[in-house]
Amino acid sequence: MYSYRDFKDFVLSYQYDKDQLFLVSFPKTGRTWLRHMIDSMVDESNQNLNIFYTHDHSEILTEDGTKNNTELLFKNIKRFRFRRAKVIFLVRNPKDVIVSHYHQITKRSLKPLKFSSMSSFIRNNELGFNRIIHFYNLWYKQKKLVRDFFLIKYEDLIENSDSLFLLSKFLNLKINYRVVEQIYEEHKFEKMREKEVKGQLKDSISFGNDVNFLKVRKAIVGSYKNEMNMDDIDFCNLSLKNLNSFYEY
Repeated sequence: MYSYRDFKDFVLSYQYDKDQLFLVSFPKTGRTWLRHMIDSMVDESNQNLNIFYTHDHSEILTEDGTKNNTELLFKNIKRFRFRRAKVIFLVRNPKDVIVSHYHQITKRSLKPLKFSSMSSFIRNNELGFNRIIHFYNLWYKQKKLVRDFFLIKYEDLIENSDSLFLLSKFLNLKINYRVVEQIYEEHKFEKMREKEVKGQLKDSISFGNDVNFLKVRKAIVGSYKNEMNMDDIDFCNLSLKNLNSFYEY
């Protein structure tokens, strides 16, 4: 059954050019990092590329303190807005996401949220771990609705530049592997973090230089193991059984 919002999104889809590019991601999955690398690839290719970057109703709180309607993600599950678009879907292990997201909304905002503990945030059905699972599953079901869909994983990006090169092909950028590899090396997390600390990171607000107050935080696969207790990990592992196997998490 379709809602009035679905109808509006269907109409909205025609306000975008056919094959409009979107990069869709849940917060704290590496979008800032990937965006900088995409910008550099576009510059190197001397091509024009228009990409819309969106968290698609998954974001709880913005850095300027605006609190979003957190129910929208659960109320509207169709994605007709993207039906004529090419979508890049960036994902990361939900256990690493939830830890980084907790630090984001409790520290990196002009009006941060407060929770009694990370454990209570993780278990919050609307804001916590379940929100990530729901968002990933929602997009798995909608991926055939769009004109083209490209999944890119944070863990693959951390490993090497191969997935970035595959993305350049998806974007139809005229750029060779050697140049992509050079761009990848120039955007290693250590260099990105150094730029942020110096106030040189584009579109980044400073909330302090403590690691948990940075946009570029730890950039370690599996860092949740050092920040969650075993009960939290067990809770997340149980919830992960509800995640579609497509993501291989």
